[in-house]
Amino acid sequence: MSSAPVSTRGVRALGAVRFAVGVALLAAPRIIGRSDDPSFQLLMRTIGVRDSVLGAGAVLAPERSASHWGGAGLASDSLDVLVGAASIRSVGRGGGLVATLLPVPFAAAGAWTLRRARR
Repeated sequence: MSSAPVSTRGVRALGAVRFAVGVALLAAPRIIGRSDDPSFQLLMRTIGVRDSVLGAGAVLAPERSASHWGGAGLASDSLDVLVGAASIRSVGRGGGLVATLLPVPFAAAGAWTLRRARR
């Protein structure tokens, strides 16, 4: 059992999930993205780098700054939603909706955990 106060447990747990997703995207972009396109695999790997760094930061940060890493993750996910929505016209409804909706659970979880951390 962790000795971290309840206020940052959620931020750290979400960070651990983000780190795991990032590592999976780095290690197996073809399987995760189900595409043989090298450009798409590169995109998945760059997202994996970002998520690995943000996740590791939230997990490993000192108690007083874990929420800052959680906030960076929330900002990243929120911007992903906005960019996905803005891309619908150029990439089509199917791809645009996937890009828009995929980060929504992470953004919602990030907002919830940060709200709890600030109580």
